[in-house]
Amino acid sequence: MSEASTTRYEFYREAKSHEANGRYDEALAAYARAIEVSSDYAHAWFYKSRLHYKLQQYVEAKCCAERALELAPSWGKHIKEILEDCKTKV
Repeated sequence: MSEASTTRYEFYREAKSHEANGRYDEALAAYARAIEVSSDYAHAWFYKSRLHYKLQQYVEAKCCAERALELAPSWGKHIKEILEDCKTKV
């Protein structure tokens, strides 16, 4: 399957697999590709934020979390925890 025909879900699953196997750079790249395919894909934004946070990349984590919150306000409790933690770390 060519990358052009790969869906956001396939990139997301790829990212989760990379992340589970400790391949964090590859995971971030796959989340980014999922977002390129569908910029309103809240799951990719949220989990990309969590991974950036885990990697102590707090500015990036905050940016991704803010976008996830815009797209999925009902996830506010979980996203706001990341945002508050990022504020204390930056």
